[in-house]
Amino acid sequence: MNTYVAEIGEIVRAQRRDEEYVDEISEKFSKVFKELLGQRRWIRWYPYLKTIASSLYYSSTVVVGNQTLGEEYVHLFESDGLQRVVPSIPSRVSFVLLHSVFPLISNFLIQKAEATLTHPSTNRFLGIDIRSNRKARQSFLDVFHWLRTVLFPQLQRAHCALFYITGSYYSIARRATRIRFLSASAQSDIPALKVYRFLGFVTLAQLAISALLAIFSWLETEKSQKNLEKSKDQKLGKGLESSDLDAISLSHPTFQCTICLENRNPSALFCGHLFCWQCIQEHATTYSGSTSSARCPSCRLEFQPRDVTPLLNL
Repeated sequence: MNTYVAEIGEIVRAQRRDEEYVDEISEKFSKVFKELLGQRRWIRWYPYLKTIASSLYYSSTVVVGNQTLGEEYVHLFESDGLQRVVPSIPSRVSFVLLHSVFPLISNFLIQKAEATLTHPSTNRFLGIDIRSNRKARQSFLDVFHWLRTVLFPQLQRAHCALFYITGSYYSIARRATRIRFLSASAQSDIPALKVYRFLGFVTLAQLAISALLAIFSWLETEKSQKNLEKSKDQKLGKGLESSDLDAISLSHPTFQCTICLENRNPSALFCGHLFCWQCIQEHATTYSGSTSSARCPSCRLEFQPRDVTPLLNL
């Protein structure tokens, strides 16, 4: 049987059909889990159902050496590169793991790291002290957030654009395992190839523009931050009164004001409740023109503005 290099349109149709079947299997799993395990356990397992469905679907087709339903629909065959040989079992197993399981594991690890960083009891992360270094804690959080929301999605878009231009590997998992497609149909849809290639270049241009805008935005943010720190240093050099304490960000990673939910300038009342300096002083000034004294927002204990103690060594 004569075989030909599969064209982009054929590969896209096959993959779309496979995705439809995976979604259908996932929906059926969802109904079965909900009826057998109940609402609470179904909610717990719901994020994993798509991964389970995808793993079972590709394990029962790709791993055992059969065509997927999408590949059978457009008469495609998997090949180790363009050598016209069936991919090895390790390559097929690696493809299933990278395509179906790796996205879930990577997302879980990132979310676990973010939860660890935001927990008040976390003192060190990757060997770095973050209890008294709020900037390091926030930097770690920013990196993980960037990985999850920017880097991984943009890599997917860049790889999709590369596929539209070259027509070689549809997914990163197939590129990593060097699994390509051969077709039993001799087709040459030149107009469609030109459209896909145009879409690929447009996507790359859009990614480049987005990257440049992100870099410019980051530079502007860094410049503004440096100017703000310089202004604070100048104010500290001149000396500030206690009423100006709120102008300085005296933050603490384990403290959170119950009024504004910020973690800057922790201050205590005689009752032991903590608030940020600005909020509790503004709360106290609302009673300055009345005969009654200010009261703690938490326990209603009376206090005077002079009773507020800034915790500079918390």
